[in-house]
Amino acid sequence: MGLVIGDPRHGRVEISVDRERGVVEVCSPALPNATIVRRAGSAAADPAPIGTRDPRQLVLTVGSDSGQVSPGTGFATRRSYRIRVEFGEASYEFTPRSENVSRFSRNGVELAAFERAPTGWLDVSWAPDASVTPGEAALAYLLVGAYGVGSPGALKSIIGHGGILF
Repeated sequence: MGLVIGDPRHGRVEISVDRERGVVEVCSPALPNATIVRRAGSAAADPAPIGTRDPRQLVLTVGSDSGQVSPGTGFATRRSYRIRVEFGEASYEFTPRSENVSRFSRNGVELAAFERAPTGWLDVSWAPDASVTPGEAALAYLLVGAYGVGSPGALKSIIGHGGILF
């Protein structure tokens, strides 16, 4: 499965997801290549596109640097779908704000909001005053591909409507 986005700051961004192999990749002429990989031998046991929320099973790379991904449990509350990443000298969060919107932040400062339409269209709004490196943009798109945008909320999550793609 793949998605091509026309980013207003970074141009064409491609996100590809291979759930069976457990690989999400971000490619763009303006951004460093980025991947998140589910370790070999681990089965897809979570509805998230990458197939797991176990941080021990994930390897994240942006360019030649690696980071540590810490997904929330992804059950019941929107807050439980939050993804934390330690990368370089900063801490990042990818946090659902509604069923169709997620926020990407660095050290608590919002860098971007991603909105998903029912048709699969994805819109990104970069904070006008935020300085975002190409690596940070690649990381944000990687989290979009690995965990989707938004979350179903408590009731839908409890009755089994999680795992929103992109």
